[in-house]
Amino acid sequence: MTNRMECWRIALLSVIITIAVLILLAFIIAIIQTGTAEVIKDSLIDEYCSNISITEARELEVCNE
Repeated sequence: MTNRMECWRIALLSVIITIAVLILLAFIIAIIQTGTAEVIKDSLIDEYCSNISITEARELEVCNE
């Protein structure tokens, strides 16, 4: 009886984890498709380039775009 109960728990946990992973993947894909990731990337680059010296920023291609 307990072995049967344990199998159900394992199966339920497996299904829940699978659904959570699928939801997470859908969320990541939605963020990428809406362009939010690009905006965040540009913001991080701008912040980084403004916090380093001008001579260093000139040498970095990403800061010269």
